[in-house]
Amino acid sequence: MIFTGGTIGSKTEDTTVSLGTAPYTLLEGAVYNGVIFDCFEPYTVLSEEMTADRLRTLADSVRGHLDSCDGIIVTHGTDSLVYSAAFLGYLFADTPVPIVLVSSGYPLDDPRANGRQNFSAAVGLIRSGEKGVFVTWTADGVSKVHRGVRLLRQLPYTDMLTSLSGGSTQGVPMPCPDDLSGFGRTVYLTVQPSMWYPKLDESVSAVLMVSYHSGTLCADERFAAFMKSADKLGIPVFIAGAGGRDADYETVRKYRDLGAVPLPMASPDAMYVKLCLAASLASDAEGIRKTMLTGFAGDFAE
Repeated sequence: MIFTGGTIGSKTEDTTVSLGTAPYTLLEGAVYNGVIFDCFEPYTVLSEEMTADRLRTLADSVRGHLDSCDGIIVTHGTDSLVYSAAFLGYLFADTPVPIVLVSSGYPLDDPRANGRQNFSAAVGLIRSGEKGVFVTWTADGVSKVHRGVRLLRQLPYTDMLTSLSGGSTQGVPMPCPDDLSGFGRTVYLTVQPSMWYPKLDESVSAVLMVSYHSGTLCADERFAAFMKSADKLGIPVFIAGAGGRDADYETVRKYRDLGAVPLPMASPDAMYVKLCLAASLASDAEGIRKTMLTGFAGDFAE
């Protein structure tokens, strides 16, 4: 058990949710015949406070226990869960034991909480021996298992977890960079009508844009100017949300012609993590582009 905080380790006091003083509450009353839990706390934060440094600390903690257990359960908050799950999914695609992230929609003292059900599903998954990085989530009494690199970010006002299916779930891991500076040099944009485009400079390594649901964006003169600036600086621009379709709208051809690179069907959030890793590993745009178009950890759902 690796405890990191989050709602699953929090409590509600005076209408404020804050980190609880007893992170092991999840284990109280938990009886699983033959199961022994070894507990560790590399850090304790609300998951909206996740940083690249904490991701590395989490990965180091997981790596340090792979050879001494039958499986690893990581407790985690819901806000940045999809990013941590993707990060671990990329680094530990060849894990010798199951790694399962567990969270809760509400603090455990709230009757609406599903943390204990998610935890129970995680124990069952580890007992099955299936290898990989997963997230368990329970809704309406049904527990589902999601691949770490296939999760989709929750919609506003809901904590419901969904993920992409299809394609191969097999894949090789990505190497962990010596530093994670790519997390500070990657621009993430969601397309909007008449959207604002930031001014790019040499500090930016790459750009990820999340398209409309049909894989499109407004490839007008403003977008063209943005692409021209990116090309001048040698900054690759990738489009997430454009893959997996039988036919493309003509605007997809337009942004292709302007130099934007549509990615295969994959979780946009996993693609952000992948791009940050790629920007930390590669020294040039071509290296980043090659990494982004190569499947790792079964991230492409086509």
